[in-house]
Amino acid sequence: MMNTMPLTDYIAAIDIGTTKICVLIGHVQPHGAVEIVGIGRYPSYGLKKGIVVNMSATVESIKRALKEAQAQAGITVQKAIVGIAGSHIKSFNSTGVVGISRPDVTQYDIDRVIEAAKAIPIPQDREILHVLPQYFRVDGQEYVQDSLGMHGVRLEAHVHIVTGAISSAQNIIKAVELAGVEVLDIVLEQLASAQAVLTPSEQELGVGILDIGGGTSDFAIYKDGRIRYSKVFPVAGNHFTNDLAIGLGIPIAQAEEIKKSFGCVTEQAYKDLGMVRTNVALDHDVGTKEIEIYSLYEILQPRAEEIFSFVHEEIIANRLMLLMPSGFVLTGGGSLLRGLRQLVQQTLQVPVRIGSPRYYFMPGDDQNGVPEILRSPLYATAYGLLAFGLKDNKTFWHNSSEAPLLSRVLQRMKTWIYDFL
Repeated sequence: MMNTMPLTDYIAAIDIGTTKICVLIGHVQPHGAVEIVGIGRYPSYGLKKGIVVNMSATVESIKRALKEAQAQAGITVQKAIVGIAGSHIKSFNSTGVVGISRPDVTQYDIDRVIEAAKAIPIPQDREILHVLPQYFRVDGQEYVQDSLGMHGVRLEAHVHIVTGAISSAQNIIKAVELAGVEVLDIVLEQLASAQAVLTPSEQELGVGILDIGGGTSDFAIYKDGRIRYSKVFPVAGNHFTNDLAIGLGIPIAQAEEIKKSFGCVTEQAYKDLGMVRTNVALDHDVGTKEIEIYSLYEILQPRAEEIFSFVHEEIIANRLMLLMPSGFVLTGGGSLLRGLRQLVQQTLQVPVRIGSPRYYFMPGDDQNGVPEILRSPLYATAYGLLAFGLKDNKTFWHNSSEAPLLSRVLQRMKTWIYDFL
């Protein structure tokens, strides 16, 4: 029989993706580290490009993943941190300027300049989810990371603003709530994935990251420890699968399996497989179909090039290459395609690696603290959500506000700006 979990000892994270629901339950150790005690994973039904399109199917998928994780952990999850992504996410940079009220910059001045940067018109159906400071200027002095206490008369803030469709956030919250879990926070999945797979050094020097999920590919640039740019591309892993299903004339389920087993996007990766053909079982007892492995390469390679042409064009158009001296990191399930790292490296002409969760919950920790089953790009977002929860455990687990759930979550999201000051 499951016990209700002590709120101060456990953290739960729910990654609601287009292709899978992943639930992680972590036990917070006395020294601050987290032991993963429950992992649940179930196919995601009812979402398209990260947006809920069938509420009952989404709720059922969440329940199934929760059930598996809770059975492993031996506890009942009551509250969780939830990831949000999707094609509705839009981001841009903004600036704000105010006069310094006293000889030295105070927190009041910082609050005012952030509000000034946020004072931009956005559609009524959208909400500001994050306001992430990049740097400040004090009387023209560039790239000030912490302006508090500095002397001057003019304060300028450069921020990264992330917006999302308010209805999409409401539907995600409602789906989790109907599955029996209270949503304590919503975290942008780009931020969560970066938290899980990027090293502190990479984030400081400058690095690009692309999380290739099922419905969308989430791109971000980090520099000086802060996010400098982000964008969601509506092309991702499901497009590879659909291309195979259409091109080979096989069912979607079989196309997904053959993609995972033999999918390759460079000719060298095809040669390294050492196979010429394979058989695929068809539905309804039709039998099997022989598939040439080279045909997988011919179908998948153009789609991979398309995705990274979008990314490359975005980098060039916004002059982002100089912000990536540490290179580029691929994560998410789509990053597991054979040859993808080499293809991206040829396209961007920078070092590229595949990012799996790393244990950065405590200074000095490394990947040895991550359970073997989680050392995969598939779990980057869910693991990053736990990292966010651990940063501010008391706030997450002791929120006694009586405000409506959505208002409370959105207010929490807006206060994240102070985590970056």
